[in-house]
Amino acid sequence: MGNSAYIATIKVVLLGESSVGKTAIVTRFTTGEFQTNNATIGAAFTTKELEWVGEEDDISRKVRFEIWDTAGQERYRSLAPMYYRNTDVAVVVFDVTQPESRDKAKSWIDELHCYVEDYKKDDIVVQVVANKSDLIVRGESEDVWNGVKLVSAKTGDGIEQLFKDIAENMPLDKFKLVGGNNELANVDENTSRIELDSVHRAINNASCNC
Repeated sequence: MGNSAYIATIKVVLLGESSVGKTAIVTRFTTGEFQTNNATIGAAFTTKELEWVGEEDDISRKVRFEIWDTAGQERYRSLAPMYYRNTDVAVVVFDVTQPESRDKAKSWIDELHCYVEDYKKDDIVVQVVANKSDLIVRGESEDVWNGVKLVSAKTGDGIEQLFKDIAENMPLDKFKLVGGNNELANVDENTSRIELDSVHRAINNASCNC
């Protein structure tokens, strides 16, 4: 097919308690660096592309991630539902050193399912991620982490693979086959980040009644 390529835009929302490392994960993925960050206010928006060649058809695939890093602080939690709309993938993050953050992961998933559009509920991908894997006590049973992705924003372990797995497991109907001069315009390699602050407090009284 010449220069044909499968191209998709995937909306990813990061959820989880404050200080579990959501922003550090996004920063590591988009810049390759580890940074300590102040608490996110409202949400931050970042983009990043991944490209690879499909083994089954040798056709290039390109995924543009639109990543929404939401605040985990209780005072901003009522803002989170406004970012759930049209979500394709939810990455629910907890801290391996904070058992309570893992216990609360389910409440974030329940909230997501409460607010997401009905037609999306069966299609949305939920990936639970355990951050700070570099702090896991040696010899601890791996069964404890069964069913979750272990990553470390600090060392970079598992971060690239996390998003690569998300991209490669997207169903083909999420992609548009584009070829030749019709290929979508390239996205600036520089990632963009927009801080959305408390101007959105107008929806602070929103609640989930499901």
